[in-house]
Amino acid sequence: MNCKKSIDSRANKKAFTLIELLIVIAIIAILVALVTVAAGMMLQQAKSTKDLGNHRAIGMATYSHATDNNGKLLHPYTWDDDSGTLDQDTINRFWIAGTLLGEIELKSALEEGAAYQYIGDVMAFQSPLDPTIGDVTQFVVTNPSVPVGRIRSYSLNAFVGVQMGADENSTEYEDDFSAQGYWRSTETISQVPQPANTMCSIGEEEKNGRNSQGWMISPTSKRWIDFPAFWDNRRINMSYVDGSTGAIMLESDTLKQAWLDDEDGHNVDLPDNDVEYKKFRRVLLPGVIGSVLD
Repeated sequence: MNCKKSIDSRANKKAFTLIELLIVIAIIAILVALVTVAAGMMLQQAKSTKDLGNHRAIGMATYSHATDNNGKLLHPYTWDDDSGTLDQDTINRFWIAGTLLGEIELKSALEEGAAYQYIGDVMAFQSPLDPTIGDVTQFVVTNPSVPVGRIRSYSLNAFVGVQMGADENSTEYEDDFSAQGYWRSTETISQVPQPANTMCSIGEEEKNGRNSQGWMISPTSKRWIDFPAFWDNRRINMSYVDGSTGAIMLESDTLKQAWLDDEDGHNVDLPDNDVEYKKFRRVLLPGVIGSVLD
């Protein structure tokens, strides 16, 4: 028996051909790509879940504040406009205290606001989806080089928790809103007809540093006074006045592009943006401003 020939034959049978090696490499590359995509999706989902958890904390803080303070809700203001027309009770309800260094919001503004005693964690004011957010520990008055940026991702609904009309003394919109009966008090939760359907908090895009005061769109025209945050693809997370959470799904990137194209990112008229506008309008103050059925 020729042993050498038998050994060579077995060796040839075990060897991979070049084509087989290329096929194996291609399969491995596909598997790596699939795992990478899946990992990215899982990370995005985890961030979105944490973002929704932050909204829940803010919504529950608003509801708990009402429970502890004769029904009075957190106020959407983030600083006193120095007009002298706001009483101390209203200022005490500011969800964010007006602690600024120039136009920069400091960490103490979060800690001294009326919401903090119920939330207890400055990180809950920062969305893990927000690419513009700064390191909150650097935004302190003792830091000689406070960064230019923002430490808060969220805003409260400008139509809720106020004495009279959106953002209180914003006379710029008074004539437009009052004619339709939208300029009204919502200081207490009993004055909000549908708490479970009324937006409390929302992530806000901002090109000029901190997001100031409450979030709003015009209820009488398709004017985007503020824009929602476009960090989670087309999903816009939010909380409601009763402490629950939800989301609005955008139909397209039209709204995002409009924000990107505008230099200031505020007060943009979009007369053709009917679908997205109705989705946000119906959660401003349903029962007063439209209905969830609109």
